Amino acid sequence: MNDTTATSEQYRGFTISVTPQKDNDDLWDFTYRLQREAGEAGEAKDIERSRTLGGYATPDTARLAGLEVAKTEVDNLLRP
Repeated sequence: MNDTTATSEQYRGFTISVTPQKDNDDLWDFTYRLQREAGEAGEAKDIERSRTLGGYATPDTARLAGLEVAKTEVDNLLRP
């Protein structure tokens, strides 16, 4: 797998895609995107976020951190 390849995972009705990115200090950071299929109302939800305070030693660690942050955001979006 290329260091900057996006990883996708399904979570609670969303597709989470995380892409590790090299920052200027030779450490890794991530960008993630949340996509939700159109529901009954016909509206799709598409959210993209970028993390700017990296500091992960490897792209795999940044990828894992991105998945966890994105899952937390999904949980917050779905909170009643």
